[in-house]
Amino acid sequence: MASLFGAAGAGLTGYKMNKRVGAIEEFEFLPLSTGKHLHVTLAVTGWLCSGKYSSFQGPWSSLGACGEQYCLVWESRYLRDLGSALDSIVDGLVSMVAQEALKYTVLSGIVTALTWPASLLAVASVIDNPWGVCLSRSAEVGKHLAQVLRSRQQGKRPVSLIGFSLGARVIYFCLQELANDQGGEGVVEDVILLGAPVDGSDKAWERLSRVVAGRIVNGYCRGDWLLGFLYRSSSVQLSVAGLQPISLSNHRIINVDLSSVVKGHLDYMRQMDTILVAVGWPTRDGAGTHSKQPDTLAKGGPLANPIRKSSQNEHLCEPDVRHTEGTVCRITDHDCGN
Repeated sequence: MASLFGAAGAGLTGYKMNKRVGAIEEFEFLPLSTGKHLHVTLAVTGWLCSGKYSSFQGPWSSLGACGEQYCLVWESRYLRDLGSALDSIVDGLVSMVAQEALKYTVLSGIVTALTWPASLLAVASVIDNPWGVCLSRSAEVGKHLAQVLRSRQQGKRPVSLIGFSLGARVIYFCLQELANDQGGEGVVEDVILLGAPVDGSDKAWERLSRVVAGRIVNGYCRGDWLLGFLYRSSSVQLSVAGLQPISLSNHRIINVDLSSVVKGHLDYMRQMDTILVAVGWPTRDGAGTHSKQPDTLAKGGPLANPIRKSSQNEHLCEPDVRHTEGTVCRITDHDCGN
């Protein structure tokens, strides 16, 4: 059966760059599951830090046992530098009061050099260089990922992609590269981009939808002051997908407002269990909720039912998807105290 559907003898684990490709220094795949399946999921981490999240696999421990799963290992030296810089900015250089003020600065939609506190601008050099380096390298890694997927290293099986922050940017440029050439269709099934530091214009996302067979989920947080600050030089002219919904009228593009789950950009790593539940991605039992996970998995892949609505008879200790209008969903807090 596996041979019939193109799974036999195919896998990403054995792939590793034989030589340096452009500016890319590190690119390989690590398995998150065992065995061969008819569907492949690839998770892309956005940065690395110390402790629990010092590895590329760390943020994805709650992914449900759904198909064959891998995480992408890329440019770890630079991602660790970025993680250290992010921790320094958030934990050491910006007070909680300042973070609240910055959140409302981003929410106001007026993100210019004049609105950022002088104390934050004074330490901008701590983050600007590692962020700029990773911003550039993530685009190159995304383009190379497109070449790997196009060459069918995974066999003739559908691939779903999920990533946060710069990991989402890797996926974005992968899809852009696939859209540039004929033959890119049918490779990618479903996509989830979380806190993506990428262009959120309708034109850009229309191109993405052409090469994704299933649905594209844009998970964003309007009050993500750190992402707004990192994009401060261009966010006036450029809409940022990780800060707002995609306005394109396309039933396959799903916007999920994660503002009640994600209080800051670092929460995309720290709250991944809850985020996966919120966007309807299958998780392990007990991940992000105290009750048994709903079965959102269908034959088409992990995102066959990407946004789950709860009935009045259910009591779920998880974010509830409410106020659905068109393709915009807002996640609101659910009372689990009773």
